Amino acid sequence: MASGVLVLLVSLAPAVVGCRSSTDPGVGLAPTTGAPTATGPAAAALWLSFDEPTTGYDGSTAYADAQGGPLAGRVVTGSRGGVRRVAGPPGRGSALAFPPRCSASTGCPRAMVEVPPSPLLDAGTGALRFGATVRLAPGQTTAGSNIVQKGRYGTAGGQWKLQVDSDEGFPSCMVRTAEEVLTVRSRVSVSDASWHRVSCRRDADGLVIEVDGTADRRAGGVGSVDNDEPVRIGSPGVGDDDDQFHGSIDDVFVRVGG
Repeated sequence: MASGVLVLLVSLAPAVVGCRSSTDPGVGLAPTTGAPTATGPAAAALWLSFDEPTTGYDGSTAYADAQGGPLAGRVVTGSRGGVRRVAGPPGRGSALAFPPRCSASTGCPRAMVEVPPSPLLDAGTGALRFGATVRLAPGQTTAGSNIVQKGRYGTAGGQWKLQVDSDEGFPSCMVRTAEEVLTVRSRVSVSDASWHRVSCRRDADGLVIEVDGTADRRAGGVGSVDNDEPVRIGSPGVGDDDDQFHGSIDDVFVRVGG
């Protein structure tokens, strides 16, 4: 299992601050969804809880990885977009709210959290888990709302992604390698304005998505995922054609190996 942790730099607006009920982002939510624990061999390579902001090297607001860590990231915005700290799930402190829906064809507000590339986040051919806690209202869904991903379509070295890819609010996981694209969609909608824990798991047998403990599996072999792309949260980019997430996100995690 790869070890290591990540500190995230972001630039955010004033916030609603809460207290964590535990050092485990899965407490009070589904315990089987692959949420990381703070210690031990199952510790995540990345866990972003969006609590306790500090100031980054460039003056922007900084958020440490919930386990402490050496890397940094930032919020990237476009067309006057931004993110806000808001109350997270009960007992889970703060979350990030992303720009609202916009009906214009160009110039809609855009924002994402971008974490620089790191080998700590590359699974190769090994096991991989990633996910987040999300809140999405029925009016916030689109045909493509990206939650967390590493790589984009056509990225050399493959890609992994968690998104909500329907107006009905059904999330899906995707892992793309040079050999195959594997996608699995949940039967559970998350667009009811409630908090849901959603995770993806790639193993030797295929790909699994879990929503609050309800699992759906797609069997299939996949090759290596190892790219030089950043991890992006809330959107794959800040252009007019990028799939912006319009709800709130908390407790983003990535676990490589084991």
